Amino acid sequence: MARNATHTRVGFLLFLIFQSCILFSQNLKDTVHLSQVEVTGSFTLRNQGFKKVLIDSTILVQYLSADLSTILSQYSTVFVKSYGNGSLATPSFRGTSANHTQVEWNGISINSPMLGQTDLAQVPVSQFESLEILYGAATVAKTSGAFGGIINLVSNPDWNNRVDLMLAQTFASFNSYTTNASLALGNRMIQSITKFNYSNALNNFPYNNDQTKAREKLVNGVYVLDGITQEAFFRLSKKDVLTTRIWYSDNSHQIPPITTNISNVHKEEIKDRVLRSMIEWRRSGEKYFFTVRSSLVDQFMRYTLQEQSWNHHSYSWANRVRLVYSGIKNFIIKPGLDFNSDWVISDSYNGVKTRKTIGAFSEFNYDLKKILQFSLVLRQDMIDGKFLPFIPALGIEYKPFRNINLTVSTNLCRNYRFPTLNDLYFEPYGNPDLKPETDYAVEGDMVYNFGKKDDGFFVETTLTSYYSKIINQILWLPTASGSYKPINISEVHARGLEAGLNLAWTIYRFRLSFNNSWNYCRSTNENPLFPGDSTMGKQLIYTPVNTFNSTLAISGFGFYVSSVFSYISERYTSPDNSTYMPGYYLSNIILGKNFHLKKFMLSLQLNLNNLFDLDYQSIVNRPMPGRNYALTLKFNFRK
Repeated sequence: MARNATHTRVGFLLFLIFQSCILFSQNLKDTVHLSQVEVTGSFTLRNQGFKKVLIDSTILVQYLSADLSTILSQYSTVFVKSYGNGSLATPSFRGTSANHTQVEWNGISINSPMLGQTDLAQVPVSQFESLEILYGAATVAKTSGAFGGIINLVSNPDWNNRVDLMLAQTFASFNSYTTNASLALGNRMIQSITKFNYSNALNNFPYNNDQTKAREKLVNGVYVLDGITQEAFFRLSKKDVLTTRIWYSDNSHQIPPITTNISNVHKEEIKDRVLRSMIEWRRSGEKYFFTVRSSLVDQFMRYTLQEQSWNHHSYSWANRVRLVYSGIKNFIIKPGLDFNSDWVISDSYNGVKTRKTIGAFSEFNYDLKKILQFSLVLRQDMIDGKFLPFIPALGIEYKPFRNINLTVSTNLCRNYRFPTLNDLYFEPYGNPDLKPETDYAVEGDMVYNFGKKDDGFFVETTLTSYYSKIINQILWLPTASGSYKPINISEVHARGLEAGLNLAWTIYRFRLSFNNSWNYCRSTNENPLFPGDSTMGKQLIYTPVNTFNSTLAISGFGFYVSSVFSYISERYTSPDNSTYMPGYYLSNIILGKNFHLKKFMLSLQLNLNNLFDLDYQSIVNRPMPGRNYALTLKFNFRK
């Protein structure tokens, strides 16, 4: 452990001294969108036919003690597969797997190069200010391989003269405690933001064991999460901004035994230590916007089972360069260059494994009289000196009426994903003969808005249909010996509908919002693995056909109340759909009051989760908590 800690410090020092600027950020329109989000909560945007959902701080501020999985499961159509309270949580977009989702921190991937995914339960909401969710073809301009989507954790400076101090303490069920603190200060030239989070829980909630038919308490479920971020923004001139970011987290969580194998001597634990650092330079002119971004991510994980441990250590160096140029009438051109390098040493690998990825792309936007917009993305990636097939994406957006805010759009793309390092090299189950996955996707969308987001009344309705054909999808399946091995499944089809209805209404100094989202998804294996394969045409395991979220919120005179309702339909637990887990409904309520006194604000908030004490599981034999509460006391000082 001491040697690994030394490596972390040395790696970070080398990063600060030697790191050169290389890669990119968001385009100019994206920056405008993020500034609009500050007063809108959650809504859908289209950008030349590509779908994006934004969730801002007005929602996130009520979830200071929560993790990213909570926000996604309650405020998006993304399905989150959870192994239990405080345990592994992974996302699924539109019937794809967690490996088809990229999680980014201000535009840089934080996915593990070994697993190709991020544990959402280890990402605290308090460490970012807004959330950007991109779907399907919209991801091609960012990266390759994100068939489902991209989740981007965003933080931006406030260039006002200010001192903003926040302290919050949460007391929750099952001996759970969370402390959050932040300090933001600066002026029009320099801004500094520091954030700290610490959570610990015994997590010993009671549950009904379906196997023993007894009321039991969860054992070996303790978790401790702590982290700190430091961000500094320097306005070098009217055109130039330099940004530095550091995010360090140190987490440990025990893994409870499954309900079919309860043991008081069970010892299973994961300890994670991650240091993420980033430097960015932005230059903006009258007709261009240029960004260079470089980051280093140092991840260390120790997995312990009984008396045996395995260590896994990785470094990821990611660089992005982006240019947005609007000097040609009706055209916007956005070229970009990516360079990523991964280095992994693992007790489960035979030696050190590395991977270098180079990506070059350009996006071309054309606007025809603000009625018809086109977007074409052309991307070429190279992994370890081998070219992936060419990746194109096309988006079209049409506004048929001048006085009615109705937008109709469509997009289509081809995409590729290379196997993860675990897929290829994990001993003794990795499969070095795996082929890259190929995705062909098409999407149609309709968005209607009435009113404006900051007016007294606003309505937004959305309807999206999508179809994705994934060839050579990689799945870990059981072998004759009982172990698991990754193989390429010939063909998976994912198709479905997404619908949303969002209302915002201000009346008599009260603000009311009503947000709803529904996703219907069929994701099936369409080619038999062998003659008589019973999985042919069957829904993939742990992929619900229907998900629905609804949030009703009212605020006024310092009071606020939110009611969150979620429905997850049945999920099959066997590839032939012979066994399944029943669907479930969850209801949560948030009650709060803000007390203002000049420059000070004191807030009290009560979260009531699983209001009707539902006995449910997201993953078979992994119980979830019943009715529980969280009480938060928060203090703010602003000058």
